[in-house]
Amino acid sequence: MATIKHHRDSSNIVQFRGRGVRAQLREALDARAPVQLARERIAPGWIHGYIIGLSAEFCLVAEVSDAMHFDGFVVIAVSDVSAVEQDPGREFVEKALQLNAATLPELPGFRLDDWQAIAESAAAQTPLVSLNMLDEEDGEVSYIGRLTGAEHDALVLQEVDPNAHWYPDTGAYEFASIGSIGFGTAYMLLLARIAGMPPAAAPTSEFSA
Repeated sequence: MATIKHHRDSSNIVQFRGRGVRAQLREALDARAPVQLARERIAPGWIHGYIIGLSAEFCLVAEVSDAMHFDGFVVIAVSDVSAVEQDPGREFVEKALQLNAATLPELPGFRLDDWQAIAESAAAQTPLVSLNMLDEEDGEVSYIGRLTGAEHDALVLQEVDPNAHWYPDTGAYEFASIGSIGFGTAYMLLLARIAGMPPAAAPTSEFSA
């Protein structure tokens, strides 16, 4: 099936008026409007969804899939956001979500203090989290698994592979190399169901970018 491309008409793009990215993210949060976010330094393309949480350094996005369903969450660093725009198809997005009986999810009490607090809050919501690590060639590389703890400079994850097989050991993923943390997608929920309970993990190996 051919990819459908829509003409990007600049007249349809609504910029938030706040001065600075964080102020624009705050506007999007307060407006409960669908947005598209760019992180040009990290990866090409856009993140589509709704801002549902914001701190001084991080924002929590409820992502919207192409099928117009809410499909999980991603937390990104405010400093990595290069553009905040109201989704140019806002009217369609809102009507499509309504037709799909999709209501804006809320995660009260979700902590956005630092990567450790974010990962622990995500792990409290769902069995698997995705640590998306910065990579010079690929932008971000995702490692999905069960959060088992943290060290002074890293998160500890027992990873599961794409065939829903658990790795026997855990890995340490340095805070400084984390680009974003995702969780709660339909894919990850199915992966968790198929993988089942993980085996007891062997000692930790380290990840660094």
